[in-house]
Amino acid sequence: MATAQVHVAIPVRAVGPWLEAALQSLQEQTFSDWRATLVVDSAPEEHDSCAGIAQQWAQREPRIRALLPGRVGLPAALNLATAGAAGAPLLARLDGDDLCHPERLADQVQFLEDHPDIGVLDSRAESFRDAEAGPLPRGMQRYQLWHDRIESHADFVREFLVENPVCHPAVMMRSELLELLEDPAQPYRTGNFPEDYDLWLRLLGTGARFHKLPRRLLRWRDRDDRATRTDSIYKRSAFFEAKWRSFQARVLPQAGRIAVCGGGSESRRWIRALVEAGSQPVAVVDVNPKAIGNTRHGAPVVALEGLPSYQPDLAIIAVGTQGARAALEAALAGMSIRHLAVAGITG
Repeated sequence: MATAQVHVAIPVRAVGPWLEAALQSLQEQTFSDWRATLVVDSAPEEHDSCAGIAQQWAQREPRIRALLPGRVGLPAALNLATAGAAGAPLLARLDGDDLCHPERLADQVQFLEDHPDIGVLDSRAESFRDAEAGPLPRGMQRYQLWHDRIESHADFVREFLVENPVCHPAVMMRSELLELLEDPAQPYRTGNFPEDYDLWLRLLGTGARFHKLPRRLLRWRDRDDRATRTDSIYKRSAFFEAKWRSFQARVLPQAGRIAVCGGGSESRRWIRALVEAGSQPVAVVDVNPKAIGNTRHGAPVVALEGLPSYQPDLAIIAVGTQGARAALEAALAGMSIRHLAVAGITG
């Protein structure tokens, strides 16, 4: 296929009921200078209807190429789809069960042309469920509210260690950014971590700048059987491994004296990791009166009002209770203590 301005990477598996509509939404884009690589990540014995649909579309839509490598796994399928960019300056993503707004590509191309400093461009997304699947779960509603509030690069930097602030299938990025990675041909890595979150954190480490368009340019289908709910690489422990690697590389070398705020499992993960890295917290803040005066992995447990006496250079906020993060941020700001949230979706 001839090189286009935008290459769309579309790995698919078991999305047969929705794939036609997803590809139709791509075909109906007002911006026409695109090509797509559709990779069917399923073995022949799985009888995945995606294979037949992909081949039919490749035959009738010259801008779409279909690859059927068998079951290779999502990171490998993403790498195959990305490799098809073949010189396109812009790389976009789409999943086979989502729907693009007709002006999605046009809006994203225009913004990147107008803002050469931005490398990764996200957009707001409308999370939805099919009628028979019931209402959108409360957790997904909270995630979308949080995701909506992240727009500027500074917002992304502030939130990147809390959760994944990027809607992967809504992304358009500059292809040249992949050349900054250790293996440009394999931007998505296989491991016990979310493959897209790992990529964004590594790109952040290279200096890439992020932005989100406030317009909803993608309808993002939520399903009970989506990989983010069923695959172990999307568990909290797996997210923590990606967070910790990024924190070690970007934050820890300049962190100085660290305090940890939080009394739950997430804060304990951070305390253990810091101790193992030789950066034992100077104090741990806990709101439970019974915990005050104890120690946690050798660090004294204190009330929030007593934290300034320990002179931390950085306070890590690792709380899960809704509203707790905002209260801690306000209090720490009032104490002039630099802080960084690593848990606590606001919304």
